[in-house]
Amino acid sequence: MKIKLLMMIGLFAGSVISAQDSLQVERIKSKVITFTPKAQVENTNGINLGVVDDYQSQTINGLNLQGNPFSLIYPLLPHAIKVPTDEQATVSINGLHISTGGVTNAKKLNGIGISMYHVAQTTNGFTVNGFNNNSGKLNGLHISFINNSAGTGKGLLISFSNTADQFGGVQLGLYNHTGTMKGIQAGAVNVSKDHKGMQIGLVNKTDRNKGLQIGFWNKNAKRTLPFINF
Repeated sequence: MKIKLLMMIGLFAGSVISAQDSLQVERIKSKVITFTPKAQVENTNGINLGVVDDYQSQTINGLNLQGNPFSLIYPLLPHAIKVPTDEQATVSINGLHISTGGVTNAKKLNGIGISMYHVAQTTNGFTVNGFNNNSGKLNGLHISFINNSAGTGKGLLISFSNTADQFGGVQLGLYNHTGTMKGIQAGAVNVSKDHKGMQIGLVNKTDRNKGLQIGFWNKNAKRTLPFINF
């Protein structure tokens, strides 16, 4: 009897918490034109106009225009901004994102992003970044002046340097470094731990290779050779 009573209390408490969460979601109103930052959270179905990199747990569907006069300070940071955790992640943008700054703790971007920097859990689509793109999942075509960094991803990365834990597709940069790579690395220096595909550059190095290395100096687990290795 006591066990049943405790179970009933637990179910009741869970339903109350769920109801409170539902009410909080319902309180987030959607508008055609919104502004950030704002004390009250609002979702956007249209246009959002913002200043500085200040977002809350909100969704922007449509056009997001953001201005940040302090964006040039970003390269002076002592270390790169990490991909946000679930607790840290805020805004989800579906559509076109244009910013003189960027996002530093986004949940996701689905669409097109043109900004100085971009840090998100998930990025799908096409982005052009003045400094860097750092995403947990990075899919599509992404061009950054300094660095594209991904946990996992598929597509085409173009930058001074491209780094990833796991990637499938093409990396074009002076320095490319990936844990598990399926596809093509093309640059001055190409490094991977497990590579299936092709490396083209001055120096190519992989611990395990199923494919071809073309460059001035090529090293894999089997042999080290100039010009061509396999």
